Amino acid sequence: MIILSVLSIQVKGQNDYVKYQTFDEYKLEGIGEKKIKRPYVLVKRENDTIFVVKSNDRKNVIKYVNRGDYWHTILQIEERWSFWETFCEKFIYNDTVVEYKYKYWHDYGYLIDSSKRSNIRINKGIYVHTKSICINLSIQGDDIKNLDNPYNEIKQFVVNYKEIFPLYLSSPGYQPRWYSIYEKHIAGNRLSIYEMKGVNREFTASKKMNSLGEFDNKGMLWWW
Repeated sequence: MIILSVLSIQVKGQNDYVKYQTFDEYKLEGIGEKKIKRPYVLVKRENDTIFVVKSNDRKNVIKYVNRGDYWHTILQIEERWSFWETFCEKFIYNDTVVEYKYKYWHDYGYLIDSSKRSNIRINKGIYVHTKSICINLSIQGDDIKNLDNPYNEIKQFVVNYKEIFPLYLSSPGYQPRWYSIYEKHIAGNRLSIYEMKGVNREFTASKKMNSLGEFDNKGMLWWW
């Protein structure tokens, strides 16, 4: 009976991909249903790499690579013109997803000397996700120095965020660094976000999810 149940959930596709209803990015595994609905995901494992394809976005393959202490993937989540792009690097460990979001400005020399082309990275933020909460860390432009391998710097921010970042205040005044905490609540197919302000919580956003659940919205877990 157990074998039959597994076979009813996991459906082999082409190139050894297995069909699941959605993908649990915290545990890096496919989640099945007895009757799989569209959209769904296809998952394949090869050595230290996991490939995930969404049925409603088959052109893009999300690749998770085992780096030893964590799993890593990088997504291009937005493109504005040919010189302005937004990326998200994800570092996954201990049922936690850490997202590092940044923008790339490609200077093609339209306004300066065309022989002096360069790429400028602009930090946007770090988002720490578990099943129940999200911590938003606002970082400065020079906070990440090792751009090729930022994991250790980001981990220090995540582990010590209360010592490094003050709590975000809604009162007037510029805060170069700050953190805020949100609770995530799922009821049926709706995800609601509440910002925690001391013992109180304030409604922030709500989203109706499709059959991919939190894995919807280009793989991003933040919704506002």
